Amino acid sequence: MHVAGWVAFTVGWLKGGHPERFGVAVLMFGQLIEIFVFNRRSGEISLGLVGTQAVLLLIFGRQAFRSNRWWPLAVTGCLTLILLVYGLATVTSMSAYAAVSAEVGLWLLLHLILLAGVAERWLAGEAAVSRLGRDAA
Repeated sequence: MHVAGWVAFTVGWLKGGHPERFGVAVLMFGQLIEIFVFNRRSGEISLGLVGTQAVLLLIFGRQAFRSNRWWPLAVTGCLTLILLVYGLATVTSMSAYAAVSAEVGLWLLLHLILLAGVAERWLAGEAAVSRLGRDAA
């Protein structure tokens, strides 16, 4: 995971509301599964990894339809594109560098979308769920 992911998780947890905290928890759980359970190396695509990403897609898709926030729908779109990259890398002669580049770019966009959702909440004047986030404001 890159620096933008850690920043998005930290800001989302401290300054976000319940939807943002739920998103951070789900994404962190997905990252931990990817790192520790599947022991993934760059460029490798496994059925378990695709299954994990598909579960994340379903969770955020459900949240997109049940929440009054815009960012879960955008995250669902990013996860859909990540799964399409996996499919294209498997079916076509796409190089591993191209697949990893597309995947990293989409994950970066996903984390920036989460940050934008927290920033929108802050600009709207809504209070953070975290006591630490409320005290710092």
